Amino acid sequence: MSNETVKKVMAEKRRMTIGQLTDLLVSGALRRELGMDKTEFATLVSVMRSTIRRIEGLEATPRMGLIFNTAAVLRIGIDFPITEEGQKNDHKK
Repeated sequence: MSNETVKKVMAEKRRMTIGQLTDLLVSGALRRELGMDKTEFATLVSVMRSTIRRIEGLEATPRMGLIFNTAAVLRIGIDFPITEEGQKNDHKK
């Protein structure tokens, strides 16, 4: 496992939406960016290797716990879209 790469990602203090983080998990891009194999990445985010394999193989979707845990471990901030109050009322009409 490349501790320097993990520390670099943590120091960047990235911010992304849940969808963006999910895309990185499903595609395996985040794991590859960290230079980890599936076993190392699974250990980092506290899941079983089979979970990572199934998610990247499009056999399963990541659970919210995995998404939030990944964000917490790598210090990735989660952005939640904010809608204007007027837009909320338009949907009720």
